[in-house]
Amino acid sequence: MTPVLSVENLSVAYRVPGGTLQAVRDVTLSVRRGEVLGIMGESGCGKSTLAAAMINLLPPGAVISQGAVRLNGTDMLTLPPAAQRALRGRSVAMVFQDPMTAFNPVLTIGRQLADFTGAQEPRLVDMLARVGIPDAARCLDRFPHELSGGMRQRVAIAAALLMQPEVLIADEPTTALDVTMEAQIIHLLRDLRTTFDGAIVIVTHHLGVIAELCDRVAVMYAGEVVEDGPVDAIFHDPQHPYTRALLACDPAVVDPASGRLPTIAGRLPDLTALPPGCAFLPRCTVALAACRTAPPQLRPAEGRSVLCHRGAA
Repeated sequence: MTPVLSVENLSVAYRVPGGTLQAVRDVTLSVRRGEVLGIMGESGCGKSTLAAAMINLLPPGAVISQGAVRLNGTDMLTLPPAAQRALRGRSVAMVFQDPMTAFNPVLTIGRQLADFTGAQEPRLVDMLARVGIPDAARCLDRFPHELSGGMRQRVAIAAALLMQPEVLIADEPTTALDVTMEAQIIHLLRDLRTTFDGAIVIVTHHLGVIAELCDRVAVMYAGEVVEDGPVDAIFHDPQHPYTRALLACDPAVVDPASGRLPTIAGRLPDLTALPPGCAFLPRCTVALAACRTAPPQLRPAEGRSVLCHRGAA
């Protein structure tokens, strides 16, 4: 199948005092209709910048230095601003991390959904009910602060689905929620897999969300995709040293008797002054001599790709 959304050799940089921060570096990935792609990694690895770049909705100071973002073959980055705005929401919709910031606090939910989507009340009520809002008709008359965080996130998802987009991007959709609401949103997104006729991209550092919802996963480190492939294959047989270390830190697989949660030693590199070799080198326990002098090249590894000098280690 032809990808509905593809990112090709994309690089994004931020102008910061004293230099340029390379937030996303030469990223290539794609997602097909009916597929759920997860993007995971530590905080600061470039996940949210990549998601924002997919709809060219980057903050001031960010520059796309190279690459393309194609929707059904058309590079959105080359379109005039008005054409890009027309695609956002209608063809590519995004659900942000904090549901409170997605709404105007002085307007009712119904007013905002109607203004944003142009839908009439019966359709608004139907969509709110579909995403699990109890007493959906009454919800239209409420203000955002009258809803819980989980309910606001459901409304944000409903708003995105009302536009009938071809691609739905969810950036850390459960991070701002408590454990109970997080489980409800995960359940909702899982249900959407069978009813939503588009592609879904989920950006998260939550390994459980990736495992439960996604078909494929792209693992990011220091702005690069270091491993990409089917979720089952990567979770059961990770090839990149960073992927292995990340999965070993999952609380769900830690022995409770140990009383300790594993961590990855060290920290992310300074993205304004990257080393000449592999960015993961200072934290890697299986590095080769070549890792110090040359950046690794993307290597195929049994239906996936691995950015490592060892290849399929």
